Amino acid sequence: MVIGSINIDLVADVERLPREGETVAARGFQQHLGGKGANQAAAAALAGAQVKMVGCVGDDGFGRQCLEGLERAGVDCSLVRTAPGTPTGTALITVGRRGENTIVVVPGANGALAAADVERVAAAMADADAVLVQFEVADEVVLAAARAVDGLRTGGRSEKPLFVVNPSPFRPSAVPPDGLADMFVVNEVEARQMTGVDVSDPQSAAEAARALLRRVRPGGCVVVTLGEQGAVALAGGGEPPLYVPALKVQAVDTTGAGDTFMGCLLAELCAGRRLAEALRFATAAAAISVTRPGAQSSFPRRAEVEARLAEVPAAQPLSG
Repeated sequence: MVIGSINIDLVADVERLPREGETVAARGFQQHLGGKGANQAAAAALAGAQVKMVGCVGDDGFGRQCLEGLERAGVDCSLVRTAPGTPTGTALITVGRRGENTIVVVPGANGALAAADVERVAAAMADADAVLVQFEVADEVVLAAARAVDGLRTGGRSEKPLFVVNPSPFRPSAVPPDGLADMFVVNEVEARQMTGVDVSDPQSAAEAARALLRRVRPGGCVVVTLGEQGAVALAGGGEPPLYVPALKVQAVDTTGAGDTFMGCLLAELCAGRRLAEALRFATAAAAISVTRPGAQSSFPRRAEVEARLAEVPAAQPLSG
């Protein structure tokens, strides 16, 4: 189950990103389906997972397009609510020639998603192997999800669902209390915001992961993504951090790459794959996604990822 945002992405292609106060001419314009929640749900479904989406769209044409796109990817949208009189969430994205981007998010109907929506899906949550949240929704939604999963877990019936947090875009007020998340997946910026560690390479990513590991449940895991450098993961139990280098590709648009990684990583873990295997799969999927424009439109299907897996190095233990 993915609880999160559903957006339309409006993308301007530019020669270079504008500086503050500067106007630049766009080389092109595109419209794509997006939103961190929807992106991660679509990526997981395309990787083979059974995914239920929990979110809100507006009663407008964009909302219908978003739901149709998710359903084409194989996502169950029966738990998505339509908010009357509210526009669907929108992301305004500028993409430079090297694939770098800036993103401004207009919450729209995502802001209508509330704790009551989480409570409404508690029965379905109990059937999930994992529940995934991001921070493009209100604090109360993230915290309600944390409480709901904790209630299911402390009932003693099962160790599931796993509660996975992708704290993006980061804000401290949305972070669940220590010990409620089973996994944090963060990029370099979010790792620094949560730990104070300046993450720039695998070793510093491992340092940040060690700091964050104290905030997850016993036996939990932390993953720090490093863009073109790959990803580092640290699980509880005393094993060294694992590092998976990125697959080298020519980037066209990095929008949605982190969401591709997140959705594919969780799909693999829910399928019973070991962490090292799941990291390689997610790394390959993210690399493929940056070679295409857009977010959901760039996501690979499982067969495409499997065809490139041999190019991704095996996970390497990091010492020190």
